Amino acid sequence: MKKFLKKGMMGALMLSALVFTACDNEDDNGTDPAGQDVTVVLNEVNYASGDWIEIFNNGSAPADLSNYWLCLGPGSYVELSAITPQTGSVTNLLSGEYLVLPYTMPDTDGGLGLYSSNEFTNSAAIVDFVQWGSGGSAREDVAVSAGLWTAGEYVPTVSSEDNSIIFDGEGNGAANWAETAQPTPGNENVLIVPEPARSIVISEVQYGNRNLVELYNNGEVTIDLSSYWLCLGPGAYAQIGNLTPEFGSIQVEAGDFVVLPFNMPDDEGGLGLYSMNQFTSPDAIMDFVQWGATGSARENVAVTAGVWTAGNFVPTVRLDSYSIEVNMESDGSLASDWSEEVNPSLGAPNNEAVETTTFNVTISNMTNYLNVHTFTTPVGANSAGPLGVNGAQYQIEFKAVAGTKFTPVTMMGNSNDWFLAPTDLAGIDLFPNGTALNSVDIADQLSLYDLGTEADNDPNNFPPAGTNVGPADSDATVRLVSGRGTGADYMTAILTYAAGAQNEAGTFTLTITATNAPDANQAASQNNGFIITPGMVVLHALPEPLFTLGSEDRAVGLERIAEDGMPSELYDWFKETGSNGAPLRLSSSLSVFSPGLVYAFNTTTDPLFTQGDAARAGSGIEELAEDGNNQIAVEYITNLGLPVAASNETVNIAPGEDLTFSIEVPAGQNYKLGIGTMLVQTNDWFVAYNNSGVALWDANGAPTSGTSNSQRTYLYDAGTEDDEAVGFGANQAPRQSGPNQGSADGNTDIRRVGELEDVQFGKGLITNGPGTTYLRDPRGGYNIIRVDIQPN
Repeated sequence: MKKFLKKGMMGALMLSALVFTACDNEDDNGTDPAGQDVTVVLNEVNYASGDWIEIFNNGSAPADLSNYWLCLGPGSYVELSAITPQTGSVTNLLSGEYLVLPYTMPDTDGGLGLYSSNEFTNSAAIVDFVQWGSGGSAREDVAVSAGLWTAGEYVPTVSSEDNSIIFDGEGNGAANWAETAQPTPGNENVLIVPEPARSIVISEVQYGNRNLVELYNNGEVTIDLSSYWLCLGPGAYAQIGNLTPEFGSIQVEAGDFVVLPFNMPDDEGGLGLYSMNQFTSPDAIMDFVQWGATGSARENVAVTAGVWTAGNFVPTVRLDSYSIEVNMESDGSLASDWSEEVNPSLGAPNNEAVETTTFNVTISNMTNYLNVHTFTTPVGANSAGPLGVNGAQYQIEFKAVAGTKFTPVTMMGNSNDWFLAPTDLAGIDLFPNGTALNSVDIADQLSLYDLGTEADNDPNNFPPAGTNVGPADSDATVRLVSGRGTGADYMTAILTYAAGAQNEAGTFTLTITATNAPDANQAASQNNGFIITPGMVVLHALPEPLFTLGSEDRAVGLERIAEDGMPSELYDWFKETGSNGAPLRLSSSLSVFSPGLVYAFNTTTDPLFTQGDAARAGSGIEELAEDGNNQIAVEYITNLGLPVAASNETVNIAPGEDLTFSIEVPAGQNYKLGIGTMLVQTNDWFVAYNNSGVALWDANGAPTSGTSNSQRTYLYDAGTEDDEAVGFGANQAPRQSGPNQGSADGNTDIRRVGELEDVQFGKGLITNGPGTTYLRDPRGGYNIIRVDIQPN
């Protein structure tokens, strides 16, 4: 807290003082060498600033004090004959006269003895004693033994460095001493009892997005501020009594704060605290602070009053959520006494430690389902149907890029719920070692599964007996059909590939040919050949796109294929759209995410970027969005004084992988979370929260947790580079020769990506006005990300 009161405030606010003429100390303390009575005593001590002591001759004869000593303790003593008096005589101190001697003493606590010799541990040698600030000083025990002091007693430390302690009693001990506001060296003691100090100061100002002023009572009595004023200049003032405090009371008790709303300029201004509405009067101004520039309207008044230094100003805060606060150990009249505070402490001491919470954040690349295709109508046929004879074929075409997994699924039509799907539950890699499968029969990579939804070996319920007509299976889990070979026992499934044009994916053709059709002369059974039914091809990035071994069916449409050879229900589930018309489940693109960052901010909007504005110079948005470089953005946020963390991962993350972060954030400061990571197969697109961020604490102070706020992630175009086809641009990070390639974007505004042309998988134009990216967003979207926030 501030050590000293503002200039002039003690006098201006002093109440009536009690004035007494002090009694002189009448203790009898010995005889002089000539045998005359010597009664000299310590009468006044000014230790805090003046460093002088007053000795009074209370006897009837002159006293020679040449051989007397002053002693504070070991190593701290002096013979009086070695001191030049300020007033009075050491060798001939007449009866009733005063001797004032300069002597350096401790400012806060000490014990001073007056001795007739330098035998400082001899109680017969000590003549008088006084102790202040605390008990237990070096010569207290000697004084107690001599009957001059009471053990453990002390005179309280003076409330002002200008005050003295004087003898004001009739005996020994602390009760006979008092603090006076009127020192009288060389004269009779006068007791002016100091009034409790009254002082109110400006301790913190948040002039940005909250417009709050914190005042602190660093005095000793309650102050009623209702008649005080805040003033910026002509026409910009308010009486405090008309303001409703956000914290505390206008009746400010000693040591308390009050926080007041008051509109102030964001860039530069000067705020004065006044005891009355005489705004040009130096006698009325109590305190002042100036920011942004010199020369505000009331600077000259504050300078004249001694509460500000001409030409000084506190630099404008870097962000509008920050405050400026005074160093409470200073008098606040210099700009250097003030500093920017990232975490305002309005209503609390400026040096109070800030409580923090650590959040673990995980950004997951959730890209999975990329497209789906059905095969229903045999080659040469006019309508949908199974492949019931050898040589019958299905044929479909689809587009895909490297990294895509392929899961075909078709029913064994002469079964109750058996189906072919890849043996490897991760799917079949269409580009093993980066080379497309071409003229490759993948039938031997398929296995026969039992979906567990209908009892087996019941030909009466084989298709086309009707949809979902058989009894339930006693084992409801998906499992391999034992004793069966691969799909090569029933078909060929040949993939061919034709490379695409420069800006689009190549095309695969899958031709399924029946090779083990049932014998028409035998009864239908699971052991009489294999009827290939209409089915589906799923293009995906993550394992187990349709089912999990040992688990029950997911009830999204695979049962209709496995029991009835009908793929439409599952196809419709994949193709379902959300409330904004964008896909609910199909991911827009296959792309890795770059290393990213998370950061916390207590500004109204995100300090890293603003939708609708160009990228800020030096912010790192361009480097992040074009090249996946998160370091510049991390440094930018760090230089703003905000919490920030780079991902623990320093390489791109593929679908199914995570970026992980740990970030420590101050509590109680309205912090929000921001994130950023590049969609690498683009020129300058990145995923982030909207500009409001995600509140890290709710209204009750509970920290945020879970994935629900993933719905507030969006895909943004940084506006720094011209866009090319996703996944094919020569100036996109995976294909460019170095950072910052590509021509400038004609639209430099940061904006949400509201539509995306899928040339990787042939889905065409995806319209997604809000630019949503969360896989489970009910509005639909690009379905590529999930963010999980967990407080420690």
